[in-house]
Amino acid sequence: MIKSNADRLLSSYMLWGILSISSFIVFVALLLVTLVLEKTDMVLYFIMLLTGFLWIGVTSISRHVFVMLKRYIGKDISILEFLSTQFIVLLFPFLYMKLKKEVRTYKGKKEKGDTAEGSK
Repeated sequence: MIKSNADRLLSSYMLWGILSISSFIVFVALLLVTLVLEKTDMVLYFIMLLTGFLWIGVTSISRHVFVMLKRYIGKDISILEFLSTQFIVLLFPFLYMKLKKEVRTYKGKKEKGDTAEGSK
């Protein structure tokens, strides 16, 4: 089965969303380790810093893929929707399900348009 660009973007959004959530979990786990140890060295702080940067970077890539997908299917992005992508750790399942439904609707309209053109 050949995947459309919308399907590829949706899969990419899921990948980057999962990576964002994973890096956030690692960051929080490292933060808890530093709280429990009460005395840490600079290496652990450096690893925490890098993990935080990773989380921020992966979240911004996820946001970019979200915006690309919405533009590809011809939907407008509201300011609230754009800002909600920053909270991907909390809202990812809801945003993904909504996007999946919008892509399904887009593909259905596209197929109806292709069949209407083919019958002429």
